[in-house]
Amino acid sequence: MERKGKSTDTELSATPYEDFRGTELWRVVEQTIKDLVENDDLVEKTRRDYIVGYICKKLQVVGNLEPDQRKS
Repeated sequence: MERKGKSTDTELSATPYEDFRGTELWRVVEQTIKDLVENDDLVEKTRRDYIVGYICKKLQVVGNLEPDQRKS
């Protein structure tokens, strides 16, 4: 299986999670994942923007956040 490259904040390829990009939730989740990767506590096998977006989506569903609560 070919490993996909990691994405960065500046990579603007479309994902199903674009509504979350640029939100405070996105920034917190992305920084948390970055910290875990840098500490060798997590190995990414999927592009980071997909990981961050998926976690944001799940947190939104669980927290039942309104759209205006997602934007900073």
